[in-house]
Amino acid sequence: MSNCKSLSEISQLFDTHEAIEVLRVFLESASVGIYLYREEFIYVNPAFEKITGWKLSELKNKKVWELVHPDYRETVKERTLARLRGEKTPPQYEIKILTSEGQEKWFEVSVATFEKDNQIYCIATTIDITEIKNYSRNLADTLSEYKAILQAFDGLLYTVTPDFRLAFVNKKLEKQIGHPVSGELCYEEIFGLKEPCPWCSLKEVLEGRSVKKDIHIPEEDKWYYVVATPLIYPDGSQHALHILMDITQQKRAQQEILRISKLESISLLAGGIAHDFNNILTAILGNISLLRLRLKKHLTEKEEKLFKQMESVCFRAQGLTKQLLNFAEGGSPIKRVASIKEMIEDTVSFCLRGSNVSWEISIPDDLFLVNIDTVQFGQVVSNIVINAKQAMPSGGRLWIKASNLKLKEPKGPLKPGDYVEIIFRDEGMGIPKKHLSKIFDPYFTTKKDGSGLGLAICHSIIKKHGGHIEVTSQKGKGATFKIYLPASKEEKPTSYNLVQKEIFKGKGRVLIFDDEEVIRETLKEVLEMSGFQVEEAKDAQEVIQKIKAQNFDLAILDLTIPGGMGAKEVLPFIKSYTPKTKTILMSGYSLEAQKVKEFDAFLKKPFTFDELFAVIDKLLPTKSTKNAKNR
Repeated sequence: MSNCKSLSEISQLFDTHEAIEVLRVFLESASVGIYLYREEFIYVNPAFEKITGWKLSELKNKKVWELVHPDYRETVKERTLARLRGEKTPPQYEIKILTSEGQEKWFEVSVATFEKDNQIYCIATTIDITEIKNYSRNLADTLSEYKAILQAFDGLLYTVTPDFRLAFVNKKLEKQIGHPVSGELCYEEIFGLKEPCPWCSLKEVLEGRSVKKDIHIPEEDKWYYVVATPLIYPDGSQHALHILMDITQQKRAQQEILRISKLESISLLAGGIAHDFNNILTAILGNISLLRLRLKKHLTEKEEKLFKQMESVCFRAQGLTKQLLNFAEGGSPIKRVASIKEMIEDTVSFCLRGSNVSWEISIPDDLFLVNIDTVQFGQVVSNIVINAKQAMPSGGRLWIKASNLKLKEPKGPLKPGDYVEIIFRDEGMGIPKKHLSKIFDPYFTTKKDGSGLGLAICHSIIKKHGGHIEVTSQKGKGATFKIYLPASKEEKPTSYNLVQKEIFKGKGRVLIFDDEEVIRETLKEVLEMSGFQVEEAKDAQEVIQKIKAQNFDLAILDLTIPGGMGAKEVLPFIKSYTPKTKTILMSGYSLEAQKVKEFDAFLKKPFTFDELFAVIDKLLPTKSTKNAKNR
């Protein structure tokens, strides 16, 4: 049976004097503020004095609403007067008051009224809720900040229950999905899969671990940086918070840097191979030409054909070394101002003639001129056209379109300026998304007998021309290659006049410097046949000795000598002892040789005797040449 008593029962336990004492003890020991008032304060307990800083003696002549903050003062005044008139007012409310020191505090006030001698009195209890209010305000501010962060976050954010159900997604992800997804399976709604993702980290997160990783979505050809971390609620339930940031552009930039690094590594290797190979070709081509000169009067038609075939093979091999040099420093373009219209038309026609692929070319007559190496750019066009033909084994159509492009703002890697845009679009089998990012990588190929160099060479050539090449494709829907070349400021293309020369005959002393004996001997023999006196040198020491001993009209010098000084190193000695000696630099490289301006001429190995004599004729003109010029 309960021992609790009602208030009326308790009042019967005490007489009036004792009841007053109990009330006093209660009021003075209460931890909440209690005050009695009409318009002015009649009584406040010690807790009220402590909370407000006001003593009862200071409050006896103050209106109740004078302690209230100005923002709430008028409301408290109206309610107080209304209660004293017997009107109904809210019994509980929150107000802001001012302490004796002017500090602001929040009170939760509960008011009751009673009547005595036909007058209404009010008694109120107050609880200091300042800390709660400040906490709530701080919490609200924090929530607002978090909400702003969530709204501004450019990535995808979602939480997942232990059974893969979505509990929360941010607005960007919901917009991307296109409909509300709360309670749906995360791997179905976000990634379109029928089972948990291969990269799923839910198990590790539920074990209390945070996971960070890069993931690739092949279907979208996108990369994401994922952070998955535990999220524990006050009720003990646990979710996994996932943050996904799209890092596709960063990954592609890294791939581009890696691609460039690969190309630079290959350049070093290709340059060395091409240099050595060109030395060999120089010797082979020179000896073939020598043998042909010796036997010219005695060659049958069949033997003459064999010589032409050997020379043709050498020139084909020279083409291979040129492809390698496009990767190397020596393969930089030798540019001239040109129109690409005729070149594209001729190259496309040559590559597709006789095939089951038709083509359509659209190039306006007012197309900008460009500064290009016509040989290298012809190789780019050839590679793309051949790739298109191979992508359409059953036949199809190739569209080629060129147009002027004026960029006022940057577009990808292209700066503002004038460009020629060339588009190659085929209707072949297309390129799978997973291969698109690797299409310009050296040695990457999906063809059984492919080398993987074709498009890598294209990328290298276009980059060295200051341009850009890109590809878009969908499997089964063809591929589109776009090339952008800076327009030339020149108004007319560069033209060359080829003059048929007489059989070369010369005289003078010539020094040949090359570490390859077969090259020295071949050049010596053909020069002697032309009337020159020739000396050989296999190293720098021999060059210096011979230069000191006699004067030379011409020195033919190899750029690089393995383990020793080459042409650049011996040139100062030659100019010091015989300053009038003309010098020809020869090398299997290209760009490095072009940078050496101190020499009078340059010959790219392998070269023909006609090319050799054409250079010599400019440096040491014969009498017949002088007479021809005077005429």
